Amino acid sequence: MSVKGYENEIYALQTRHTSYIIRVGEDRIPENVYWGKRIDRIEDFAGEASPAPVNMQAPHCLREECASFGGMRFKESSMKVCFADGVRDFRVGRVYAETEENRLELVLEDECYPFRVRLCYEVFEEEDVIKKWRIVENTGEAPVVLERIFSAQFGLPGTGYESLNYNGRWGMEFQAVSEKITSGKKVYESFHGLTAHGNNPVFIVHKGLEEPFRENQGEVWFGSLEYSGNFKTIVEAVDAGFLNIVIGINDTDFAWTLKGGESFEAPAVYAGYTDGGLEDMSHRMHRFCRRHLMPSGLADKPLPVLYNSWYSTTFDVKCEEQIALVEKAARLGVELFVVDDGWFVGREHDRAGLGDWYVDRKKFPQGLKPLTEAVRGLGMRFGLWIEPEMVNPESRLYRLHPDWIYRYQTREVLMGRNQYILDMSRQEVREYLAECLDTLLSENDISYIKWDMNRYASEMAGGGLPAQEWKSLWHRHSLGVQWLINTLREKHPKVEFEACAAGGGRVDYGAMRRFDEYWPSDNTDPLDRLFIQENYSHLYPVRYMRAWLTDDFGMDGRKIPLSFAMHSAMCGSLGIGTDLNRTSEEKREEIKGYVETYKHIRNTVQLGELYRLRSLKNSDIQCVQYVGDGQSAVFVFLDHERYGDPLQRITLRGLKEESLYRFVLDDREIVKSGAYLMQAGIGLRLCGDYDSRLLILEEINA
Repeated sequence: MSVKGYENEIYALQTRHTSYIIRVGEDRIPENVYWGKRIDRIEDFAGEASPAPVNMQAPHCLREECASFGGMRFKESSMKVCFADGVRDFRVGRVYAETEENRLELVLEDECYPFRVRLCYEVFEEEDVIKKWRIVENTGEAPVVLERIFSAQFGLPGTGYESLNYNGRWGMEFQAVSEKITSGKKVYESFHGLTAHGNNPVFIVHKGLEEPFRENQGEVWFGSLEYSGNFKTIVEAVDAGFLNIVIGINDTDFAWTLKGGESFEAPAVYAGYTDGGLEDMSHRMHRFCRRHLMPSGLADKPLPVLYNSWYSTTFDVKCEEQIALVEKAARLGVELFVVDDGWFVGREHDRAGLGDWYVDRKKFPQGLKPLTEAVRGLGMRFGLWIEPEMVNPESRLYRLHPDWIYRYQTREVLMGRNQYILDMSRQEVREYLAECLDTLLSENDISYIKWDMNRYASEMAGGGLPAQEWKSLWHRHSLGVQWLINTLREKHPKVEFEACAAGGGRVDYGAMRRFDEYWPSDNTDPLDRLFIQENYSHLYPVRYMRAWLTDDFGMDGRKIPLSFAMHSAMCGSLGIGTDLNRTSEEKREEIKGYVETYKHIRNTVQLGELYRLRSLKNSDIQCVQYVGDGQSAVFVFLDHERYGDPLQRITLRGLKEESLYRFVLDDREIVKSGAYLMQAGIGLRLCGDYDSRLLILEEINA
């Protein structure tokens, strides 16, 4: 049993290696008294004195599970409500527990008002993950306004912590930053209408001040929010001597009215602890995601090698030219052919067409059938790009329904990337999109959809709601997007959906629940991608990370060898975006060889365990290793040689000490034991600029 209670006072959430202990004292306030390595004897936690000094009210000094605004609390709260009479203070009058084998609910009822909060917990014992979320219920008749409703609150005793999150922008996603939290608070958030490119809806806290923190050692506490909208994470050093963490829906410009009998469910947070550093955190969360978050059916299957036509044709899409591209892509060994932007009515440029999701008969006189038949005939699957949340002013949809966007009636509508945002809170908007896209998928042989979102939200007004309800539109929009993708997945369960938002603007566990992969960045520069991919992999699985080879790397204008570029893309779920109309036959044959090699190691790369062995952030080389069933793939990258010293030595991880492994290095076949490879390592030479190696190790005895 992974949830245990002791004398209606102590509740233990026990995973395979960790314990999360909650105590409910005489003050009826649930507090987290321990989160760390597993302790089986839970009665040891009974009877401990409160940490609150006698001259202070207790709530501020407690590591509360649900600190509500007010009531002598001066730390960040995770909930703020306003009752109909103006009272903005939730006080627990009664608390009781409901338990199952792996679930716990602590129900907190207000001492005066018909209002309660359900603190919900679920234990994933084998994966060492705890799910936390909450449901608030208005059990009376008068309305209650939620001004803040975060999903979870965590407390860690003492000081000396660092907080790791990401700082980025378009084309520069997942730039990891670790900062000491010695006083005050650190806020990571988005109020762009989606996750966006800056911070990520996670927390990663480690003991970076008191002991060395390395990739595979050190204490780490972590959590990730299952939400794709505006979020906020606050990591706070409380003056009472502990760390306070709250995470959930951003309360900036947020308010939600609960009428009598209504409830609100906050999105879930998946959290854990390890003393094995970032490496063990990644392994646990990658396994958890595949077993419990990824849509069933595709979670345990590797993604196909993809070709995307954007760099070959941009908006100038024509059926016969696409068929010619199909034939060239097939010869590379590609398994999925995707027509990007430009296939639908009026889409000659990025100023028109969005919202009109109908095949352009000028470009495809017979519809998509000739193209999809050509794709299928060459053994590939077919996909399309869409951007369903957007509309161009120059479109049939906007001319018919100019009221279907977010706007202030007294202001000129702000334009972003030549497009407006559709009001996804409106049922008629969602139903129009569902009908259009369902028809598109039903009438055509489409196996894949790239779902893009290329501008941030603004002017959140409308929705057919009174002005006092407009603060709810940010969340209603997210719910509307969820409804649309859920509806399409239910009707088309075999279609593979990719989450893209101008690159990595929708990389989060909420998207993972509904999509099959991410496009983590529009930046395809192979060197930049190494940094993006390394930090992305902290909490997100490799299988979900699309990585492309392109001609024009776009951001930096570097001249990088094909081998380095292919190896960088092969570290994820491989895609090809080169302009095959300008690619020489010799280069296409070389790409074909890399594709064949990738297919040989694909299961290991996408579904195996990842080890970040070396990083260019603090080393001369980047080295990443994947370990699967009887195979390991090791990628090594050198950006530039230093001081005429080409020799590098790397020690591997995750192998079986007693097994032998065969690999080829510099045209020599070598056999070494797992123990040797992990202790003594491999010496190899990398020279000049942008050199790289791929070592494939095959286990040759059990």
